[in-house]
Amino acid sequence: MTKIGNSALGKFGFLSFILLLIPLANTAIAQQDFQLQATVSENKIFIGEQFNLHVEVIGTSMRDVSLPQLQEIDGIGILSSTPSRSSSISIVNGHTTTSTTYTFGLIARTTGFFTIPPVTIQIDGEEYRTESIDVEVIEKGQLSEDGRRQLPDIFLEVEIDQQNPVPGQQIIASIELYFKQGIEVTSFQPNAGWRTDGFWKEELQNIRQPQAESVILEGVRYRTATLMRYALFPTRSGELTLSEFPLNVGIRTQSSRNDPFGSFFGSAGSQRRVTLESEPLAVNVRNLPNAPSGLPINAVGNMSVERILTDDHAAVGETLELTTRISGEGNIPLVRKPEYNFPDNLEQYTPQESSNIERRGLTISGEKTFTELLSPRAPGTYEIPAERVAIYDPENRNYQYVDLPALKFTVDPGNMAQNQSSFANGMRLQPVTGLAVWHQPASSAIFTKVWFWLLLVIPFAALIAAARKKRLLMKLTTDKKFARAHRAEEVARERLDYARSIVDNGDAKEIYNTLHKALFGYLTDKFGLPEAGLSDAELMNHVKESKIHESQQTQIKKILEKCATISFAPSGDRTDFRSDILKTEKLITELNNQL
Repeated sequence: MTKIGNSALGKFGFLSFILLLIPLANTAIAQQDFQLQATVSENKIFIGEQFNLHVEVIGTSMRDVSLPQLQEIDGIGILSSTPSRSSSISIVNGHTTTSTTYTFGLIARTTGFFTIPPVTIQIDGEEYRTESIDVEVIEKGQLSEDGRRQLPDIFLEVEIDQQNPVPGQQIIASIELYFKQGIEVTSFQPNAGWRTDGFWKEELQNIRQPQAESVILEGVRYRTATLMRYALFPTRSGELTLSEFPLNVGIRTQSSRNDPFGSFFGSAGSQRRVTLESEPLAVNVRNLPNAPSGLPINAVGNMSVERILTDDHAAVGETLELTTRISGEGNIPLVRKPEYNFPDNLEQYTPQESSNIERRGLTISGEKTFTELLSPRAPGTYEIPAERVAIYDPENRNYQYVDLPALKFTVDPGNMAQNQSSFANGMRLQPVTGLAVWHQPASSAIFTKVWFWLLLVIPFAALIAAARKKRLLMKLTTDKKFARAHRAEEVARERLDYARSIVDNGDAKEIYNTLHKALFGYLTDKFGLPEAGLSDAELMNHVKESKIHESQQTQIKKILEKCATISFAPSGDRTDFRSDILKTEKLITELNNQL
């Protein structure tokens, strides 16, 4: 009996133990009824080519999945820290399977072997990590196993026309797109952030619609098109580097048209957007030889120089304008004012500077004008000595000289001195004779009269206003930074008026270039920053550090980005143009109340 009783009790205990394990087993299964995996679209990538990292969660039910976190990767850039997301649900034989995929866009920037680290993701509150993935980045043109150079289906290059320039010499940088037959380019848009450290940069306005040509590369037929051109001017000698040029390209395969830059509509095929980057490009900038003689003005190119004095007569205390005009082709925006030798007793004020730059064609041209105010402090005959100005000719590798003749002018004592002289010589005062009839006025204190106080206050008010006006004019003349800030709104509105005047022409590129100049120039004038050679990103750093409200900082960024986008890929109609002009004008008005 005892034996039987013990056996029944043992069986009951074993059955209870099994029943207790079932919920635990179900929990374990529930915790593992999904798959987590990471894959890449390509394991071997060309430098400058985009590829994708996919993180996929597959399970039997919808789960609480957080955004995956990807660490920085040496030699590989992450195009966006926030991945795109897609989901799908499939039902097979009554079984439901859900799939959520997160995609990171990556771009190869350095050749070599690299490891994409594990991606961290939270599923139902628990943290999981994917396996690491090894990839190889190869150079364009690297030999394959069969001895042939390898090239991607589509790639970008920056090509320059001068390999060994001198500081100030113009370089034409062409943005060239190469793509295989069967690929149609539907759109392109440069990304902000092309760093040209050590160069002053200007976009050349000479390409309306890119035209593709056929070329053979390593026995394979490609199409190539020049998308845009820039004029670059080195600002120092040594080895300088042009960073990767980033570009978003919309492409369609299995094109049904011969025009590779045809309309976005009209053919069925695979459409997608890819991000491309050119390889960094090193430029060896030679030293600029010293000029044997003449005034150095940092001029490189084919230019002429003239200087004009407004008048050859003046009075003591009056001002004369000395204008120096430099015009031609070359680094006009970077030219400096000649430092003349002025005679004694001639007061000089801070010169005003203006420029008119032409960006059409393949050469930067235009003129730059320096206006100096001169005020003689003593009468006599003055002479501004003759000068020789040196201009470097990069084609012939020597200096050309422009001789400026001497300028003479005469200074008279002035009206004030003449009046003082006439009083010093004496004036005979004649009595006034005639019949005078006297009336006894009512007795009242003179300070109770309104006219008394008006006569007393008005001269002082006029004197104070005149003094303030004089100080303002003097500061505008001597303080260039203050003058720019003072005229910032006026200059911006002139540019906006010009943008309005060309709306009916429908030239989107010119309109948005002008809007960009209006807002960009207003901010650089207010902040006292150089307008030339400053990127939008660098300007936004100054905006963020200023007292501008955060909402208006966002508006500034949006307008600058839209101007940059549309200037490269013109679009929109007249209604859009007028709306954006009004938005820019309203923003500048609001900023003017803060700055």
